[in-house]
Amino acid sequence: MSNQTVPAFFAVDDNYAAYLAVALESLEANASTTRDYDIIILCDDLNQENRDQLKKFARDNVQISFVSINDRLKKEITDKGNKLRSDYFTYTIYFRLFIAELFPKLDKAIYLDSDTVVLNDIGKLFDTDLGDNLVGAVSDHFIGHNPETMAYAEKAIGIDSQKYINSGVLLMNLKAMRESHFADHFLDLLNQYHFKSLAPDQDYMNAIARKRIYYLNPSWNIQISTPLDVTPWLIHYNLFAKPWRYEDCQRKEYFWKYAKNTAYYKALTDELAAMDDKEVARDQKNQADLIQLAVDTTNKPDTFAARTKQGVNIAL
Repeated sequence: MSNQTVPAFFAVDDNYAAYLAVALESLEANASTTRDYDIIILCDDLNQENRDQLKKFARDNVQISFVSINDRLKKEITDKGNKLRSDYFTYTIYFRLFIAELFPKLDKAIYLDSDTVVLNDIGKLFDTDLGDNLVGAVSDHFIGHNPETMAYAEKAIGIDSQKYINSGVLLMNLKAMRESHFADHFLDLLNQYHFKSLAPDQDYMNAIARKRIYYLNPSWNIQISTPLDVTPWLIHYNLFAKPWRYEDCQRKEYFWKYAKNTAYYKALTDELAAMDDKEVARDQKNQADLIQLAVDTTNKPDTFAARTKQGVNIAL
């Protein structure tokens, strides 16, 4: 194993601070004691109380820092029509796409969504050789196993539905991303075409990087619909089935094992107890809207795939 420091990024606002605390608790519990970890939290609207709580996860071999995305960069993102899980808009969904430019001294890094639980040393993930690929990732199980989203990936994004990746866990080749001007290319596409997307950052990542993706072992991104016989090295509670919302959430025991050791444990159990029929109906509607959006977008004339056929340079 390399002794190189492992840089790991999260992007969060106040809405997800409690879940990030669980992710950090699990990451530290499974980190190597002989290696250093640099945790960088990209944030927008993260209050001081949450910053103070998250800063407590710093250890002798774990550094915690916060980087606020500046207003200039946010002004460059003119497309606010796409929402997280068909629910609400947040700048944090785009932050991972700028890591290469914001941190020019780093050649490689890990990005993790805050709704994750780490069960293995992420240093092992970091040591994966990406070659000339832009990112390493795991296929998105939801996209690849629903007829509507399979058609969306292939006809709207222009990628095989079984190769469409989930962007909640990324090993990023930052050097290659800078050399290919990934961020500039993303902003040009975003602000010129305003593509309607199921998962804004994820769709752009798939469309732009589709020729240069390294497919990781699925154990590094176990999603809510991943079969139970796949060994979990990292669990990603993506989409709607969150353990802090549903008693019957798959693999919930891993989340609560680490949640109980955080200052947010009571708030998380209170959130679970407060789940009611209205919230369930809201989740069901949002998921139905997501599926319908896939159908509607697939049939639109202006998509990543359509522009590619017209000669627009989408993939790097």
